[in-house]
Amino acid sequence: MRQVYSSFAEKVCFIDIKHTHIHAFGHLILPLQGTLNLQASQRSIIVDQQHILLLPPACEHSYYAKERNEFLVFFIPHTMFSHNGVDEVKHLEFDERWRALRFLMLSECQNKQTNTTAMNQLLYYSFQLIQQNHKYPSIRYLHENYHTGISLEMLASLEHYHVGYYSQWFQKKMGVSVQIYLQKLRIEEAKRLLRETNYTILEIAQEVGYEHQASLTRIFKQVEGITPSVYRSNPINK
Repeated sequence: MRQVYSSFAEKVCFIDIKHTHIHAFGHLILPLQGTLNLQASQRSIIVDQQHILLLPPACEHSYYAKERNEFLVFFIPHTMFSHNGVDEVKHLEFDERWRALRFLMLSECQNKQTNTTAMNQLLYYSFQLIQQNHKYPSIRYLHENYHTGISLEMLASLEHYHVGYYSQWFQKKMGVSVQIYLQKLRIEEAKRLLRETNYTILEIAQEVGYEHQASLTRIFKQVEGITPSVYRSNPINK
């Protein structure tokens, strides 16, 4: 297995023949042109002009590209991952911060006097950016759309996972199932509306995603141990 002991970057063009491998170092892949198709950790991922990808060490992956392409690929030793606490695939939006960082990275790569220290500083900043701003799309979607009908298939697609694997992944990340997590989001909002508004129980039920008042009452009692009406009438919640 090939080893990488210090970080470096190359411009890489991928071919249309699917290739699968695993290595002891990691990659940070930034788009320059075209689209890269990749499968890793039960996910089907596209790296294009709107996305970047961080692959941790020892992550088996398959990749190919069907069109003309070019990517800035960093080869990162495993020690840098362990020092920064990153141990899973990160598929992130390529926003303005990453565009600015890519400009600096390209400048450093094209500098004939570039050095490992300068490259590592840019990579360390990349890790900080990933840790500070990465939000799992499906969890963000749940928080923003808990009041609507949400399918497991749709949530899994946001993370590029198969449905069966997504359920396991969510349970591991959040400590509860998707259904329980969604119920808690809805009940917390229902409690807020009970405290802060004069909406009827039916209106609150429909506001948080339940068609019928009975559905909210049943689940509210399961979670809180009392009905919404009793919760609202308790002076401590006024």
